[in-house]
Amino acid sequence: MTRSIQVKDKQHKEALLIIDGSELIINYEDERKERIKLEFIYGVFHKASTLIIHVASRATEPKGRRQETEWKVKEIEYEIVNQNDESTSFVDQLTRLCLPLRHQDTRILALINPSAGRQAAATHWESVVRPMLLAAGFKPTQLTTVLTEKNKTRQQAKKCANEQDWERTVLVVMGGDGTLHEVINGLLDGDTPNSPFQVGVIPVGSGNAFSLGLGIDGVIHATLRVIKGQTKPCSWMDVRLGQSDQVSGWEEEVSSEIVSRLLVVMSWGFHAQIVSKSRYLQYFMGNSRFSLVAGVLLTFLKQYSGELVLKDAVKYDSNTQGFSTEKSDKLIKDDQFTYFIVSKQPSLEKGFEIAPFASPLNDDMDIVLLRSASSKQLTEASMKAFEGGEHVKLPFVEYYKASELLLRVKHKTELCLDGEIHDLSPNGIIHLKVVGSNEPSFVVFV
Repeated sequence: MTRSIQVKDKQHKEALLIIDGSELIINYEDERKERIKLEFIYGVFHKASTLIIHVASRATEPKGRRQETEWKVKEIEYEIVNQNDESTSFVDQLTRLCLPLRHQDTRILALINPSAGRQAAATHWESVVRPMLLAAGFKPTQLTTVLTEKNKTRQQAKKCANEQDWERTVLVVMGGDGTLHEVINGLLDGDTPNSPFQVGVIPVGSGNAFSLGLGIDGVIHATLRVIKGQTKPCSWMDVRLGQSDQVSGWEEEVSSEIVSRLLVVMSWGFHAQIVSKSRYLQYFMGNSRFSLVAGVLLTFLKQYSGELVLKDAVKYDSNTQGFSTEKSDKLIKDDQFTYFIVSKQPSLEKGFEIAPFASPLNDDMDIVLLRSASSKQLTEASMKAFEGGEHVKLPFVEYYKASELLLRVKHKTELCLDGEIHDLSPNGIIHLKVVGSNEPSFVVFV
């Protein structure tokens, strides 16, 4: 099989294209050499003697944990010197290595939140996502868009779940964590498909923790993953609520109704109050509002009374820098909690690795606790979280993994459920259980 062909670029300079393992090597006649990883090639077009290769690449590498990676796309055009069966074989081989064949009959349904990304989601679709999909071989007739409507996204997604052929349909979600939360809940509200939902997450919202958990750097990178077609099952946390005044046995007083399914986070105490109090500043301050509110809350730091049950739990040991090997149930009775967060994602924002060992692809949830902490301790833990999750090594930070969790609060309080604030009554109970990846209802592109 042909592994190389002779070509000319637009400046009529000759070059030799070579497929070498996982790379396309371009050897120019002036002895310059360029290497392109096949995983970054998202389109190959060949007609007569014209060969066009579409490539995505990182334009910049992040200099710090909080800096975004910038991506760019480029189109490289060549003229094939000798157009024959060997050159056709080379192009066919390059195409097979770079692009899944299923694009020929796969449909794309894009749910676009027109308010996301400072109302730039639709622009990203037209200028980046759609052109990349077309270059990858999707036909214009295979691409359908639906604009989400405020307070109706979940119903729209449920309707899609019941109407689409999910063996041949990929759902692209363009928005932030809030949009994705509503879409996934709507899909899972609908009829269970014979094949799992295939979900491509394009991060264009103000909060993109889910895409961070998948290692997605931005719109171009996310679209590249959809085109490449590699998927893995995703898990989530089912939420049930209850209320009990009983001293013991309160764990059984939980409704069977699933209130919500969480993809990112449940929090109580300090973190939930940051989210709650900053809602009113979002329009004026953007994400900088969180730092302002956190500073005020640290000055007037509160403790929150409750009791906690963790099932099949393992605890992080800062000495061994690993989790215990034996799973057990853990009960914390009538204690004061300062910081309480349950996450499926390692980072809630770029660089803030609050649960550094969490993953949306694993069958567990990560719990980070501070009990009866001072403002100084909470500040230190927060700063260490921005240093690659080093806070988990602090002696006053507790870090667990569990499959199931029950929390009963003593007083009326607020909970953060994937960024939305919910009230919980005195002696109210929240029950979280990880489900999903063993019998996946949806898969994500990785």
